Amino acid sequence: MSGKISGIPSSPPTTPAKGAGQAAAAAASPASGGATAAARGADSVQITDTASYLVTAEQALNDVPVINPGRLAQVSDALSGGTYRISPERIANQLLQFEQLLPDDPTDTE
Repeated sequence: MSGKISGIPSSPPTTPAKGAGQAAAAAASPASGGATAAARGADSVQITDTASYLVTAEQALNDVPVINPGRLAQVSDALSGGTYRISPERIANQLLQFEQLLPDDPTDTE
């Protein structure tokens, strides 16, 4: 079997000299104040639309109580009285409404 791919001979990777990797990492580090940081300009942060949406959703969830005592009492009474009704249509509609609130998934191929 030949050690060549497209005319390039294969050879084992070389190990850098001790300390060479650390020096290269330090030179590329923005904290080092090297040419990389100067070439890049001022530091900046860009927040994607999805991240902004998640922050907004998180803030909205923080305002909603974890347990709605009135609804809990109502469901408990209906369960104990045998009058609790399950509506598959209502559940399906709520799921569809929730999905419509979610941002489109660019990886979804359906």
